[in-house]
Amino acid sequence: MALSPMMTPPVATLVGVPAVSVTPLDCAGPNACDIVSVYTSVFWIAMVVLVIVGGLLVYAALRFRRTDDREPAQVHGNPRLEIVWTAVPLVIVSFLFVRTTLRMDYVRNGPPPQQTVQVTGIQWAWSFKYPNGKTSISTLTIPVGQVIRLQVTSKDVLHSFWVPRLGGQIYAKPGFQNSGWIEASQPGTYYGQCNELCGLYHFSMTLQVNAVSAEQYQAFLSGAPPPGGAAAEKVTGVPAAVNVGQTDALKFVPATVTAKVGDVIEWKNNGSLVHNVVFDNGQVPSSETMNQGDTFEVKFTRAGTYSYVCKFHEANNMRGTITVSGG
Repeated sequence: MALSPMMTPPVATLVGVPAVSVTPLDCAGPNACDIVSVYTSVFWIAMVVLVIVGGLLVYAALRFRRTDDREPAQVHGNPRLEIVWTAVPLVIVSFLFVRTTLRMDYVRNGPPPQQTVQVTGIQWAWSFKYPNGKTSISTLTIPVGQVIRLQVTSKDVLHSFWVPRLGGQIYAKPGFQNSGWIEASQPGTYYGQCNELCGLYHFSMTLQVNAVSAEQYQAFLSGAPPPGGAAAEKVTGVPAAVNVGQTDALKFVPATVTAKVGDVIEWKNNGSLVHNVVFDNGQVPSSETMNQGDTFEVKFTRAGTYSYVCKFHEANNMRGTITVSGG
């Protein structure tokens, strides 16, 4: 059984799969940890207030209980007590106000960034554009220990970018650009989710952040050949031997095709919805976001069977397969 990135440990344990941590309390970067520190202050102060108030209520209920209908003694004001129960909450609220206000600018804007990534929410996936123009879908790769500025927007409806262990949520609004930042303190994979109900397949709008070393990040940006070498190359302006359409019915047509080594396969978005072509095998290049009328061509240089998916509509099982023979 595949593990949902946002599956909590208790649920994962029940279904018999390994658990992953997505709790904000298990922070893995300075932004998220700063949010946790403010939350922790509020939590423990609230717990102290709860114990004191709850304890006084229990004490009063037990100490002054009566078994008859006589009216108890009436107390008409106690200035000292009234000053105390007014001053103490005022001090607590003032402390929390100052504590939160002093951290808001840091959580929102952070230190000067080393990288800026453009983030676009599209039903139902995330598109990332890096400083050198490289793009990726649903997986954001960042270097460990660097501040990453995120410029977040939406192509269709309201979304919310949120990777709990790395920072707070950032709203993605159509026609508007929000800004936020994340930083990973250690290498690893961190999972996120659109945190705003955005349509029928909102549940599938997950993402992951891969925090890697600076060397691995540069290799990722430069498009270093995958292990085993490339099995295909992206081309343009070459006549296609096989044509595959992308439709608003959320299907590749045809979904299964055959080709020979050296053949060019062309995908064309024939509908009004956004699509893309992302291969399961990293040895085949994937497309960028494809709007209506856009095309994407790949020339295969190695025989094999290659599966691909539209990441925006993966929950709809918008998948295809190419079997390449010869060579």
